[in-house]
Amino acid sequence: MKKFFIIFVLFVTIVTNVFGFEPYINKNGSYVLFDENTDIVAGFVPSEKCPKGSFNYFRSCLGYNNCEVISHFTDAFDIIAFNAFNNEVIFIIPNKTTKNSLSQQEANTYINGYKPSASEFVDNLRQGVENRSIRQSFVETSLGSKSENNTLTDEIHGFTYVFENGILSDYKSLEGFSEDAIYVKENFPQVFNKILNNARLQYGTSKGVVAEYVNGQCKYFMRIDANYLRQAYNSNINYNFALLYCILYEGMGLDEFSFLVPGSELSSSINNYVIMKFGTYIFTFKDNVLIKD
Repeated sequence: MKKFFIIFVLFVTIVTNVFGFEPYINKNGSYVLFDENTDIVAGFVPSEKCPKGSFNYFRSCLGYNNCEVISHFTDAFDIIAFNAFNNEVIFIIPNKTTKNSLSQQEANTYINGYKPSASEFVDNLRQGVENRSIRQSFVETSLGSKSENNTLTDEIHGFTYVFENGILSDYKSLEGFSEDAIYVKENFPQVFNKILNNARLQYGTSKGVVAEYVNGQCKYFMRIDANYLRQAYNSNINYNFALLYCILYEGMGLDEFSFLVPGSELSSSINNYVIMKFGTYIFTFKDNVLIKD
């Protein structure tokens, strides 16, 4: 995800810079061509990171930091720039600029019902924290809500944000789910629901424990070669991707194994070796780390 995001941003920057496409700026629902004389915020200076005519140039000179905007490249090579926190369209860069303005109906043909996904949103949050590029004031304005003690709850996206010196410094899912879990929930809902149901069957309704189990299972779902994933759907494994991971690979810690594979039993413990058993499966841990026999 992270690697793709970086490559995509670079590609968008290069393409817009080379071909010099002109954007339509959203001004209160009216899309008009970008005007160098009136639309550039005070103090903006083009740079190597924001060369004139590039996507980053238009984003920056309109007053937006990097991760305050999520971009989308359509199949027709049109580029849509969204406000990362409220999905408002900031500007549209079509592959052909033939008019001075667009009606909302014309703009909708470019947007075509698209909006950033939950996975794109959380990936953008991570980038923003790493780059320190999301301003507290921007988030508050976008969501129409004020922070309290530098903390803001976003019920729409399901996150709590923490700010430090006016910049987003941390975020947490209100449900306690990890990025992997959010991705699986969005893209593999049947798998996610099976994992969630298993968590509740094993650990009751404790929100924190259930989320920890779901996060662990989704982490290993993402690590397993796709060719092997269907093996987890049989009744012996029952959507326990951590168990399948242990069957196929090595490296999991004993404590994590015991939590994610409930029902596993201690078979023997000799010196720094521990043998665990689950059904017909045997697992060997050396110094509390799973190894392959």
